[in-house]
Amino acid sequence: MKKLTYFLILYIICVSCDKNHAPLIVDISCNPENRSAGTQFTLTVAATDEDGDKLVYRWTADGGEFPDSVNQVQVKWKSPADGSGKTYTIKVVVADAESEASREFQILLGAPQLGNLVGQVNYTNFKIPVDQATVTVGDKSSTTDTYGHFSISGIVVGDYDLKITKPAYTIFDSKIKITANGTLQVNAEITSVNFTTKLYGTIADQDGLPLENATAVVLNPDGTDSNLKATTNAAGFYKLWYIPFGERTISVKKATTEVNFYVAFRQVLNCQEIETQLDLEMTRLALSGTFTDTRDNHTYPFKMIGDLTWMTENLAYLPEVNPSSKGSGQDAFYYVYGYQGTDPLAAKETDNYKTYGVLYNWPAANKACPSGWHLPAGDLEWDALIKTLGPSAATKMKSSIGWAEHGGGNNSSGFSAIPGGEVKSNGTFAEMDYNAYFWTSSIISGISSYKVLAYGLSDVYSYSGDNRLAFSVRCVKNH
Repeated sequence: MKKLTYFLILYIICVSCDKNHAPLIVDISCNPENRSAGTQFTLTVAATDEDGDKLVYRWTADGGEFPDSVNQVQVKWKSPADGSGKTYTIKVVVADAESEASREFQILLGAPQLGNLVGQVNYTNFKIPVDQATVTVGDKSSTTDTYGHFSISGIVVGDYDLKITKPAYTIFDSKIKITANGTLQVNAEITSVNFTTKLYGTIADQDGLPLENATAVVLNPDGTDSNLKATTNAAGFYKLWYIPFGERTISVKKATTEVNFYVAFRQVLNCQEIETQLDLEMTRLALSGTFTDTRDNHTYPFKMIGDLTWMTENLAYLPEVNPSSKGSGQDAFYYVYGYQGTDPLAAKETDNYKTYGVLYNWPAANKACPSGWHLPAGDLEWDALIKTLGPSAATKMKSSIGWAEHGGGNNSSGFSAIPGGEVKSNGTFAEMDYNAYFWTSSIISGISSYKVLAYGLSDVYSYSGDNRLAFSVRCVKNH
């Protein structure tokens, strides 16, 4: 009997050990504390299980929605936007493999907090508005006007997917957050394959050589650069995808190199086709180098200073030569400093010709420059040169040697002015080694003007005088 009693007690103890305990729900927390209709709440349940069993969760509600899983310790519940003044019950069930526990949590919703959304829709990469695009936020929508503007008010605060659509256009999709009493500004971009041009082609210089690293950019209607730009490859090829239909302006630029300057330009294109080929030509200007005057095969160096290309050696064209005693204010006369004969070949053999070139009276100076070059105007090209060089322009223009009494300059401009002197109105040579005189094409108060760079002085001086005077000439390249 004692043995039977022992086994009975042992059985009762074992049965008692195998009994399952139901989960215990300790608490439910809810954030945020604000209870406005339309708010998305985060609910968290705290539960324990005496047996240490794995717990599963299930949430339900008599309204609103759960955007994500309802089988988690923590869930999100989006309250109805029109639920102001209503009480909603959220229930959570916590279960182990054999039993479960549940608890309800009630939320009384107040008036919803609202915000606003405004913005503009443009073509991708441009300040060109897209009208009649549909803008959707939650259950609200709007349509863009002629200027691409839209406005939606009274949006319940929260996180949303903003979608902007228009038939035959790409879709704009973005996450946004509407805040209480705030106005969110959104600038969106969409584009259309059906209403844009694919533009491509090559950019080359005037000699047909392809230009690498030239930049082509389509301008906005207000003349500013759009974000649609392309840089040419080694073959000069560029492509600009999706330019909105209409009259568009393309700006082409290329950075200056050590030897070349490239003239930027704009070209207007009427975009109406889905695909367009446009080959462009860009003017290349050599910053320095040499050229040959075909009239006498004399080779001159040149350099671009500022926006103008200047000969950096005195003109030496000598179709005939005269002694200094002969001259005229109407007919062309040519002189070589110190030479008093009439033989051009003999004059060209002199050191002064080889060093300083030819002195011309004003009628000769106006027709002496080679083809493609011209006598510079005093109030335009010469003054532009002086302005480009800034203070102490003469010092920057004068060569460092060849001037009397160390009166030269540093030639930092590369102009290489040398003191070739003049033929005075009385028919004598004068001022060699001291002054450099250069004719201009300008006439001031009926008198021809010229520029003077004097020894020891740092400025360029302007004068006007008798056409009978003979000075040096520097030509400027035609642009």
